[in-house]
Amino acid sequence: MPICRHSIASPSRPPRERPIVRLSHYVVQRRSAPRAANDNRHPRLGPVWPWAMAAAAAPTVMAALILTRLI
Repeated sequence: MPICRHSIASPSRPPRERPIVRLSHYVVQRRSAPRAANDNRHPRLGPVWPWAMAAAAAPTVMAALILTRLI
């Protein structure tokens, strides 16, 4: 005898013809608000280039410090 997974009792409300489709089920990340073309405010994130310059200069500065301690 196979296992029956269907309920024998009648449902309390009638079944819907189509399932409800909600946009919130598909939205993963909210989009930022649109900005005007003449909006001169800075974006939330600052520029990345200062961090890139610091990461590139760090080994050179460390090598110079090591050499000055050796000499």
